[in-house]
Amino acid sequence: MATGTRFDGGFAEYALVRARQVYKLPNSVSLKLGALSEPISCIIRGIERADLQPPGFQSILIIGAGIIGNLWSAVLHHMGHRDVTIVEPQKIRIDMNKKIETGYKCYTPEEFRKAIELDGHSWDLAIDCSGNSRAIEEAVHALRHGGTLVMFGVAPPTATIKLSPFDIYKKELKICGSNINPFCMPRAVKLIEAMGERYLSYERLGIKEFQLREYTKGMEMLASSNIAKLMFAINPALDKTTGK
Repeated sequence: MATGTRFDGGFAEYALVRARQVYKLPNSVSLKLGALSEPISCIIRGIERADLQPPGFQSILIIGAGIIGNLWSAVLHHMGHRDVTIVEPQKIRIDMNKKIETGYKCYTPEEFRKAIELDGHSWDLAIDCSGNSRAIEEAVHALRHGGTLVMFGVAPPTATIKLSPFDIYKKELKICGSNINPFCMPRAVKLIEAMGERYLSYERLGIKEFQLREYTKGMEMLASSNIAKLMFAINPALDKTTGK
């Protein structure tokens, strides 16, 4: 039922959709921020699957600082979580993540491995936002006894990983998947309203807007990792935001 995915209309200025697929934005939420409701709703589902504990109860590891890793960083910081570490191989993405101003520690993969092997670091919860097999394997290795790995990133259907069944048994690990966003959209709208521009401004998140006619340029910038996410600009005349 997804317009623009299963049905035409995703790039149309106006589209006719079923009423049950529409969620009304509060007057204080712009259409630009509202466009983030889908990925935010998926993160809410990930929070459910992770059985996330109150701030201070868990140390959290985020694998990958693309747009999804950045959104996870923003949501967790908004919720009050401070013991969060991010692993990302590309410096340009680490720099993007720092613009969110969470104060979270950012490691390259090499620094991450050193922290585990030499310093004995480990985490209670790992959230994979990369879909990378090696990163997933290393995330499992980094979990503490009783830890949880949430498979949030989308790996290729043919990808495989190597895990030690004994380690999973001995450390009592939990590995779970998180797929899309069942019944999460209304809460996503409320969360976006609460987070606001402090966390979700496009500049902070590494999102760049393009006109639809500029799609080639936008795709090239996205492929080069110079931006975290490409968004096609919304007609400002359609935005009735009143502001807070």
